[in-house]
Amino acid sequence: MNQSKTILYVEDDPVLLATYRQLFERAGFSVELARDGLTAMRTLLRLVPDLVVLDLMLPRFDGGEVLKFMQSNPRLKNVPVIILSTNSIVDADEEYVLENARRRFIKGRCSVTEVMDAVQKSLAEVPAGGTAAADASADNGQPKQLVKTAA
Repeated sequence: MNQSKTILYVEDDPVLLATYRQLFERAGFSVELARDGLTAMRTLLRLVPDLVVLDLMLPRFDGGEVLKFMQSNPRLKNVPVIILSTNSIVDADEEYVLENARRRFIKGRCSVTEVMDAVQKSLAEVPAGGTAAADASADNGQPKQLVKTAA
């Protein structure tokens, strides 16, 4: 089941990046990595993942900027986000941006099991066909029929 699920993991700490990548892959997920906010946004332009695990303290655009980028893009606004960071708030004035995250974890105050459980739960809530299917709706709010076409 997890084989078709893609996680974008955005983290600048190489130890955490390697650790969680291995855990996600062992759980059967496809994992895309980004070590900074700019790389994350570039990845999101070419790929709509099923879930984003996001650090807030990042070089080249922080996690709050990545969240704003996702929320402003119709293709990305419904992608679930789990924040895994040493800091829960980038800027108190921008706390509203973080409200769209499914879960927030403070590094060092949570276990790997808690994070993996949140990932599994969030991905279980993604509709069949991934987040792209959730976004494929008409202007009137009614779901569009997704049709495969021959090339």
